[in-house]
Amino acid sequence: MKFDDFQTFNISSSFQRVSSLTHISKRGLKKFRQQTDSLADAVISKYFPSNKVGLQQELALIVNNESELLNSADSTLVALYTDIWSKSDKLSESDLKLGQQFFNKHASDIMLLLGMLSLPYCYAAANGAEVLIRSKRILEDPEKRLLETAEFVFNVCSRNAFSAKGRALSDILKVRLMHAAARWYALHTTEWNASELGQPVNQEDMAGTNLSFSLIVIRGLKKLGKSVSVEEAFGYINYWNLIGDLLGVNQALLPKSNREAYILERNIREGQFRQSESGIRLTKSLLRYFETATLDTPLKGRSKTLVAYLLGDRVSGLLGLQNSLDEKVLFQPYKYFFKIQNTINLRNDSYAAALKQFREVQKSVI
Repeated sequence: MKFDDFQTFNISSSFQRVSSLTHISKRGLKKFRQQTDSLADAVISKYFPSNKVGLQQELALIVNNESELLNSADSTLVALYTDIWSKSDKLSESDLKLGQQFFNKHASDIMLLLGMLSLPYCYAAANGAEVLIRSKRILEDPEKRLLETAEFVFNVCSRNAFSAKGRALSDILKVRLMHAAARWYALHTTEWNASELGQPVNQEDMAGTNLSFSLIVIRGLKKLGKSVSVEEAFGYINYWNLIGDLLGVNQALLPKSNREAYILERNIREGQFRQSESGIRLTKSLLRYFETATLDTPLKGRSKTLVAYLLGDRVSGLLGLQNSLDEKVLFQPYKYFFKIQNTINLRNDSYAAALKQFREVQKSVI
């Protein structure tokens, strides 16, 4: 199946490193649906269900990258903590700088795209959407979930993300445990068919989510009229590879080039994307939130059309988003605005500007 609007960018560059790509074939992906994150799962198995409060108390002390566990921490939590912090010692400063500079350059647009493209893109993966629909958190309170995701992205993409006072490592630790907790709840409180759906929050789903933060965002930037070079694209994809490794994503699912990223995303999409009741319900919930959130903005009444435009017709159709011809015609001026804005550089985007706007939204919610 060919999905339009998800074409790759130009990959004809010596910057790319060619590989066999055998580890990310559609057939090869199947085994990753039964693999999860053993280190994080071990922690949850130790603390759940009897000592969840104890785990929360331990994690409350981990506020930044220089935070340390209590001497009384269980060995499973120590092993997970050690895995993350020891890997971070080997991170390349130049690789980190490339990714952080790219985020700083496009911060406001990236944050917009995470909500209006990356999130609904993930909903189209029918099996993965089952975990989200059963947890109910994002279905019942999409605004809070979006704010939590935004907070995480700001913390892992800041220039000080991996410094002593930064919060990348502490946030990554908590996200790994959040994923493991979601797995535990799906397996212990619902009728979960692992042979049909794969394990909850499995390696393939984690890899697809990681791509939604990098490759899919880059495609979205292009749809907003932004110019992204081949080198910039891989710099940002590689940055999320580094984060993905810390998040427990199998290294075989971290693409070594733009081409690998394209093929991996295509194979996951063609294997997992289909229409589902869960995906449609999640999308409807998200769009209801956007209708309210955009009331005082130029996108008032156009949020659904923008989401559909960013996703493209085929993926939008899977999520029940069918724009009428009138809606498409009415949205044309916005498409031209995005391109003009990029040409004459009307907006001075930056990490600081995007974070300021995020804090204002955060205050209004609290």
